Amino acid sequence: MGQSSSTSSHIKGDDLASSFGKFFKDFKIESQILSQETITLIKTHLKEGDLQKAASAISDALRDIDNAPLNIAVTGEPGTGKSSFINALRGMEHDEEGAAPTGLPQMYLKKMKFCEYDVFIIISFTRFKISDMHLAAAIKKMKKNFYFVRTKVDNDLYNIKMSKPSTFNKDEVLQGIRNDCVTQLQNANMSDTQVFLISSLDLFSYDFQSLETTLLKKLPAYKCHIFMQYLPNVTEAAIDQKRDSVRQKVWLEAIKAGATATIPFMGLIGDKDVEKLGETLTLYRSYFGLDDASLETMAKDLNVSMEKLKANLKSPHLLTVEKEDESLGKKLLRYVEKFCSVSGGLIATGLYFRKIFYLQNYFLETVASDAKVYHRHFHNSFLSKV
Repeated sequence: MGQSSSTSSHIKGDDLASSFGKFFKDFKIESQILSQETITLIKTHLKEGDLQKAASAISDALRDIDNAPLNIAVTGEPGTGKSSFINALRGMEHDEEGAAPTGLPQMYLKKMKFCEYDVFIIISFTRFKISDMHLAAAIKKMKKNFYFVRTKVDNDLYNIKMSKPSTFNKDEVLQGIRNDCVTQLQNANMSDTQVFLISSLDLFSYDFQSLETTLLKKLPAYKCHIFMQYLPNVTEAAIDQKRDSVRQKVWLEAIKAGATATIPFMGLIGDKDVEKLGETLTLYRSYFGLDDASLETMAKDLNVSMEKLKANLKSPHLLTVEKEDESLGKKLLRYVEKFCSVSGGLIATGLYFRKIFYLQNYFLETVASDAKVYHRHFHNSFLSKV
């Protein structure tokens, strides 16, 4: 009888480990919030049936993800657009509360605490200066990642187009700027350094998205979650990355909950559950820039009423149950059926998930879908003005 119990535990552990590994295998490198070493460690504990060690490893990973300090140094000569770049990277307007003020003095090398930064971004809007090269050389000796960013390329394009309208070719101008930057770096023995051409006023064009992806690939996995939450929803791919980041965290919390206690996932949804879900929904909406404050700004940008904007979105109404609408419980059941059909495996049966995690995933999918709806409207509106 004891042998049967041991065999059952081993099978359960294999299933858990297999489901855990399969889940994280499906994410791209730039979207993963766990290192491969951490994934392997948790899988090993699950496969051995040691749920306590698995839960402990997950707790450590979640603590690192939640508390990880992320420091990105942005430096360059005065007037290069550092503050505008920082605000663009954070998805903020220059006049928004908490935005970086423009006109900050240059950060000098002797005042910089290198050990506190994860990555350095050196900015210029014309030619890179000798001081930029000296800084890069010092960063390189410290074995830190750094990148050169050439800002305000939209200004260059506009000026050249105005001065030479008959011969203007956008692609040729951009390639010329890039070649000039590469030549400067080659002369400074830094030919292996990447250069990104950007405009902080036009995140849809040039190299802004490539820069984001590069930073995500180079940052430690457990710091990517923090970084992704502040990135602007420039493309639908960026929205998917942000959604996948949050989904992994929800999954980890679910596995941890299942490892410490087996609780049936179905049942009545109490007032406390709804309150917690409301807080979760608000958090997700803020991650994707769909909280009420952001929606008010969007409505002004798109020149539509707040009511009309919300009418095209589902997330603001998820916890509003009207007579003609299906109840929250029915929404949950419908989502669980869809989720299980896609995921498969023991974990998808619900034995190791609380009902709350299914709803969190449902909320996450809905908010991400809304973000894409808004992105399409905003992008089309932006292009019509260009």
